[in-house]
Amino acid sequence: MRKGLTIAVLVGIVALIAYHLSRPKPLRPIIVTWQEVGRVIIVVDLDADGNDELLVEDQSGQLWWVQFRLPTPIRQKLPVTRDTRDGFRSHANCFANFRGQIWPFVQYRTRPRRAFLITRQGGKWVLKDLGKFSFDDYDFGCAIWVTDADHDGQVNDVVVWRGRTRTVFSRLKDGTIVERPALRDWRADLDGDGKDDEVYEMLGRASYMSEVRVHFASGRKLSLKPCFPIAITDLDGDKVAEIVGAEIVSDKEHRFLCWHYENGKWSKSESPKFVGSFVLIGDTALRFPLFWDEKGAYLLAMTLEGQHAKIWDVRWQKGKWTKRLMGKVPERNVSYIYLVRKGQDWMVGGWASPPKWQKWLWEKVGQPLQRFLPFLREPRGRFFAYGWDGKRRWALLGRWRNDNLLDVKFADMDGDGKREISIAFPKRVLVAKFEDGRWCTGWVEGSFADYRPIEDFYGFRYGFRYGGREWAIYQDRDSHRCVAIALEGDSQQSKRHQPQRRD
Repeated sequence: MRKGLTIAVLVGIVALIAYHLSRPKPLRPIIVTWQEVGRVIIVVDLDADGNDELLVEDQSGQLWWVQFRLPTPIRQKLPVTRDTRDGFRSHANCFANFRGQIWPFVQYRTRPRRAFLITRQGGKWVLKDLGKFSFDDYDFGCAIWVTDADHDGQVNDVVVWRGRTRTVFSRLKDGTIVERPALRDWRADLDGDGKDDEVYEMLGRASYMSEVRVHFASGRKLSLKPCFPIAITDLDGDKVAEIVGAEIVSDKEHRFLCWHYENGKWSKSESPKFVGSFVLIGDTALRFPLFWDEKGAYLLAMTLEGQHAKIWDVRWQKGKWTKRLMGKVPERNVSYIYLVRKGQDWMVGGWASPPKWQKWLWEKVGQPLQRFLPFLREPRGRFFAYGWDGKRRWALLGRWRNDNLLDVKFADMDGDGKREISIAFPKRVLVAKFEDGRWCTGWVEGSFADYRPIEDFYGFRYGFRYGGREWAIYQDRDSHRCVAIALEGDSQQSKRHQPQRRD
């Protein structure tokens, strides 16, 4: 009897130790507060050192460049003429790109309007005057944008359209801004002769209508239209590149296109249609939404159809398109979604609307009774977050009502090359890491009651790069203070750039 009890106790101890060792390691947050930064307009990297900076506006309308340097941030005035009217404030962000190494701005209220480019050269500012600017140059309303036009992995190019004339301005490594009027969009062997051909994307009369012009090494030219080009790459592994595009069939129907050169002529292949709201997954900043695995290149598309969001694996092989349903997000009434890759795993975050029956019940019953029963509340949308293995397994982090949620960031907070998620609530922030099929979480207490999002025109919710990691950065709406949160990591890069703590 005593022997059996001893064995049972030992087994219990071993089980407890095994359970303790199997639990995820607790997260170790680093929190830094910036005092009175100003109203953040955009996150940039104007000195191209790999660490981001903030462009902010103070109460007088003066623009500042703020470097995240511990223990005290460095602030410098931008050599930009102040325009404190609403026009400048509402349009200053429309031409920017998250982490762009060059920043365009338009003096919106002046007549005639003028456009400028600004960047850093050593310790000095470089200002490029683009001359007169009209929003009528492009019926989409914006004829300037920052992107990676030459596909070198750096967001240091500015594309300027004047009518149908396209010019690219690029930031060189030393900070000089140069004009590149004939810069090609892609360079690849499209006809299989072993020589690279040049591809140019020409602006159409609508934002989704473009023309692709191909200049072959042989001197022959070709025009493909209408087309919204996505990428030019070798999709099927035959060492000849294809042109991949997307087409809007109707308001709720989309499909992919592939132009390929074979036996001396061009052929166009159309993918099956995607029904519902359509989202192409990829890095919009670099305009390269392709992924690779052992089978080759593929695209990821997401449709919001009916009650669920569906994720599709789309490939072009041997002259044919195939689409495969990878997964269905286990959340109903999804209205907007983010899909973030973590090695072979994914994080899925998004917003879901209340069911229609709840809305109907509130309008017919709840709202009339609210004056007598004040505890009744209108149904609200919710934010949700899942971890996903890319196949079948989904792990729910949580669901939160929109009125309890302030902002969300996806950032590589510990410098291991994989992003984490941080969710800001009043007075505290939840930090969560999805690894090995499960979530590890930690809370960070904050003194702020209300944050405003820091994001660019495209709605990016990525982190702020500094010291070998990305910081989830939030701004207090009223006081203009910022909170930056990161995690202590074990990677060598994180150790080399370990900043000191400061609250």
